[in-house]
Amino acid sequence: PDSQTVAQALKVLEHYTRGAKAWFEDEEQAWIKATLEQRTDDTALGVARLVFVRDSATSTTAQLIAQTTPMALHGEAGRRRRASVRAATADELKRVVARGSRLTGGRISSRTQVDASYVFDILFSELLEKGADAELLPPLCNPAILDSAADLTTLSYLHEPAVLYNLRRRYERHDIYTYSGVVLVAMNPFSPVALYGADEMARYARSSGAGGAATADPHLFAIAENAYRGMVNNSRNQTIIVYGESGSGKTTSAKYIMRYFAQAHHADANDVQMSTVENQILATNPVFESFGNAKTTRNDNSSRFGKFLDIKFERQRQRIVGGRIRTFLLERSRVVYQPPTERNYHIFYQLLAGADASLRAELHLDGEFATCGAFHYTSQGGPGSAAIAGVDDAADFAVTAASLDTVGISSSQRGDIWRTLAGILHLGNVSFSGTESTGSFVSPESEAPFAIAAALLGVGDAKLRQWLTKRQIVTRHDHILARVNRTQALVIRDSIAKFVYSRLFDWILGPINASLLPRAVDESQTSFVGVLDIYGFEHFEHNSFEQFCINYANEKLQQNFNHHVFKLEQDEYQREQLASWTFIGFQDNQPCIDLIEGKPIGILALLDEESRLEQGSDRTFTEKLYRQFAEQQQSIASAGYFRKPRFSNTAFTIRHYAHDVTYEGDGFLEKNKDTVPDEILDLLCASSFEFVGSLVSASAVPAKSTDGAAKSTDGAAKSTGTAAKGTTPEWGSPQQTAAKVAAPTPKATAQLQRRQAPTLTGVFKR
Repeated sequence: PDSQTVAQALKVLEHYTRGAKAWFEDEEQAWIKATLEQRTDDTALGVARLVFVRDSATSTTAQLIAQTTPMALHGEAGRRRRASVRAATADELKRVVARGSRLTGGRISSRTQVDASYVFDILFSELLEKGADAELLPPLCNPAILDSAADLTTLSYLHEPAVLYNLRRRYERHDIYTYSGVVLVAMNPFSPVALYGADEMARYARSSGAGGAATADPHLFAIAENAYRGMVNNSRNQTIIVYGESGSGKTTSAKYIMRYFAQAHHADANDVQMSTVENQILATNPVFESFGNAKTTRNDNSSRFGKFLDIKFERQRQRIVGGRIRTFLLERSRVVYQPPTERNYHIFYQLLAGADASLRAELHLDGEFATCGAFHYTSQGGPGSAAIAGVDDAADFAVTAASLDTVGISSSQRGDIWRTLAGILHLGNVSFSGTESTGSFVSPESEAPFAIAAALLGVGDAKLRQWLTKRQIVTRHDHILARVNRTQALVIRDSIAKFVYSRLFDWILGPINASLLPRAVDESQTSFVGVLDIYGFEHFEHNSFEQFCINYANEKLQQNFNHHVFKLEQDEYQREQLASWTFIGFQDNQPCIDLIEGKPIGILALLDEESRLEQGSDRTFTEKLYRQFAEQQQSIASAGYFRKPRFSNTAFTIRHYAHDVTYEGDGFLEKNKDTVPDEILDLLCASSFEFVGSLVSASAVPAKSTDGAAKSTDGAAKSTGTAAKGTTPEWGSPQQTAAKVAAPTPKATAQLQRRQAPTLTGVFKR
């Protein structure tokens, strides 16, 4: 090699001196340390040899080096043979270079592991190829002085093992928070920690001097304080995004951030007690946890919906004067189905555990229907699934009821909510019998729950029975009643339960927003800090449409993270022409997003297309995916993120940023359409129980919350935080509809609701 090549190669290797420590992958511990014990450079041939010995090795260094046989030469017959015991001789290196043996990765350079030692033979010319140093050399460890660094960006070497090691060291010290530039990494301690008291709040609230909260120890409160100060000092709205994998503590983190805003700066307003609005903001947490959270295999209190809360501050005095909440992507299917060991939404178990005797009698939740095991919709998780360690559902029911009162939902309205929930539970106990030829009918043993469900929901027995077991086919000249089989009847039953619960969830948001944002508040004189709490990335043994949508939303958030942490930051370095900066590569997940949302051949587009076809099915949908992506890997760039499982014809695998996830295609079309028959909508609209009728009717939402909902999108668009556009999609909501339609007839309302309730794929396209 020429002198320039040698000089450049030695420059790359300058930190690989004897005693340097590096990281090596390990099946059990992920990454382990090893020390560089021997390095030999042959500048004449342009080859370097590095010998590392694992730190945990029990043998002496000399013994381990003596055992190494790194130079794997190829004999004339193509068989590998040992060429040396320790350092390779010049003749051996010459033969390797002359032969051009491709030992690893299409290169002459090689790496060999013998017991606890690792030996690298590296050709200088290959080391200088673009990106080759990361492939040929092990990542170096940071100096010991940087162990447990509070900010990952201060590390000399920033790569996967360095990040994981630093987080582990901090976690072992009970430091659960670590900065990564503008991002706070939080490690769930899975136990109570004394980090959120009044003294801690005061400490971060006072850190508004030079450097602000950024100079204080990493903490949720520091992030909240920075957002608050950014809003006050720069007069610009801010947004905090809380996201991570399922069970990482997102919901609890969001609660502490909200509590900080409500309590930390009373001194600024000369006010010791929290205002009514501040109390109401905090009271929304137990309400939405009860109605939108559930026990899953990963988390006893997993959020099954997304929530965006913008807390409004008066610009002059910087005190909280209001708020607004938007929810999206409620997991409707959980109402009617829970996997083994999981639970339905908490509110069902709270009602069954906490209702008093008179309420139980009124809702038929006594006697044989007194426990969650008596209902199909609360017992599918199996024996023992209903109990959560350390959780008292009866006590939580009292907290939920009190919180509903705090956010402006009256006692009579709470009674209507309990009645609706009981109606859903009893409806789930309705079973069907029959054959393909005779059609389905309500089973004799479920006549009692059928009658109770009809009474609680305020619909006639005969009409409910008819439209559960029959469907109406409309032709040009006539309406024909057709029987449905048992499976179809169960689908109709479940669609009613999902629809009523989701409308109830939406309805609760109306009074809450009406109380959080009084008419007296002039929004033009306010600023806001938004808090986005969304599902975490999910990867279970069985993954379906719900996990697909959740993981897609997380792909969008990860793209937003990459944009702010890597792209914008390094663009700034380039503009400033920093001399001692090396570009940090990152995985761009745009191809995966294109695979999902691309038009006209993305997964969502193909799913919507198949959903519109009369003969569309889950099987034909997955076959389309196979033809479009699995069989065209070369012609479609994003197809490399799609794979057909080897032993399945109904599943598909997507290479997400966090993990490869295999989705089972069964049920995708039904969950995507998620429709309710027109006849059922008409029946619910005409309910004698006025509350249920109002849930279906778009005009039932208070007008006060209508204006707020219409304006909320504009407010979010002005945010200067890290929330990306498109990451907080909204359902077609009753608030939006109410502004357009005045007192529609029951039939018109039912048709309107079908148009206003988009598929989940449609949500992401807004």
